[in-house]
Amino acid sequence: MDYRSFFLNTLLDKYENSAHFFGTSRVNRRVGLSFNRSTMPVYFAGDQPKDKYAIHLAVVELQTAGILEVEWLRGEKDNILKKITLNLHNVAAAYRMAGRLPKADQLAEQLYLISSAAAKIQTPWILEALEAAQNSIQATRAIPSPFPTESEQLEIFLKLLSGLDDKKEGELSERIFSIRYLGNSKLFAGKNRSALISLVRRRFADPDLSDEDILAELGIVRTSNELLIAGPLTLSIDEIATDLTPLTFGVVIDTSQINRIRFVSLHADTILLIENKTNFHELVRKGLSKDIILIYLGGFPGPGKRQLLALLSQQTRTTMQLYHWGDIDLGGFRIHRILKETIFPNIRPLFMDENTLLAYRHMADTLHPSYVKRLEKLLTDVRYDEFHPVIQTMLAHNLRLEQEALLADMKGIIQSLLKMKNPVQGGVL
Repeated sequence: MDYRSFFLNTLLDKYENSAHFFGTSRVNRRVGLSFNRSTMPVYFAGDQPKDKYAIHLAVVELQTAGILEVEWLRGEKDNILKKITLNLHNVAAAYRMAGRLPKADQLAEQLYLISSAAAKIQTPWILEALEAAQNSIQATRAIPSPFPTESEQLEIFLKLLSGLDDKKEGELSERIFSIRYLGNSKLFAGKNRSALISLVRRRFADPDLSDEDILAELGIVRTSNELLIAGPLTLSIDEIATDLTPLTFGVVIDTSQINRIRFVSLHADTILLIENKTNFHELVRKGLSKDIILIYLGGFPGPGKRQLLALLSQQTRTTMQLYHWGDIDLGGFRIHRILKETIFPNIRPLFMDENTLLAYRHMADTLHPSYVKRLEKLLTDVRYDEFHPVIQTMLAHNLRLEQEALLADMKGIIQSLLKMKNPVQGGVL
């Protein structure tokens, strides 16, 4: 083991966390390392004479260089160490010998990099995050998490934030974003992706947002963001109208094409948004798209999907029935709330009620204790009022239900859907 490096870095770490580094020390308290069986077990092992000799050599070398002050046990000079102390008048030499950038210089460089990036950014939340980081460095003498401490990594992370600012409201895949703004398709993955998610998560009050949901809100998606649509409607692509009614299995609309698309007219009285792809395809195969406009959401609707759905909503009539069919769980409730708050104020849940839950309880999953606590929180949230009865049933019976479970009764589902000219709220089979 390189004991010289060990002692240098141990003492410098202690120094950087001491009042001396912060300039607030009111007493001449020393920065040192005491030798005992807890701090240096190998030194007192008795059967490791080579290590003890190497430790003595390293300590004497650092003492000779004026970096350390050495204290031996009384009567055991040159035999048993009691304590080593950093010479606070020669800290610069300690940094040089350790091959380590002084923390003060590191902090100055971090402040420079962050302030330089902030000068070119306009997005308010990014500017707020950078300003908070600068304030933290100045107040605590440490860069806050999740900003990287190493300058090279910090530069990459700041490029990432600058890329978000430049991208504005556009939507890109993770790999394309990484290539365009970081110069490498793999740089966004791993630590940089995690750091961004950690930074952005603090902006959202909803703790149930997944990592992918958060990135989607920023317009960064793992793959292309698509909506599957089937049913009697006409849309225009580059001003060329296309009737989708004969295409009973539907079409895929990529959110990147939003500027080329316009929904011309809807030839149905009912729209059903479906969370699960299997359920969507099963209904399409059974011919439901002849009478109902079916839309596969694919989970949480990010900004791109919401923009497409907003275009669709412009053509909806007040007499139309709007439904969302999702899982009877936290995710399904949250997706429904987002749809209702941002796009379709009159949308209603379908097959997401307590009767459906109990009818398929044999197909349901049980609740984890942490999940129970999250459900209980929704009971005090007025945004989830319409789900409070089913949430209470979930808690009472320890159940949650994915919508695929209902595929076992496809005939009953179809019969219920075909009656949706005058449906009962909740959609009970």
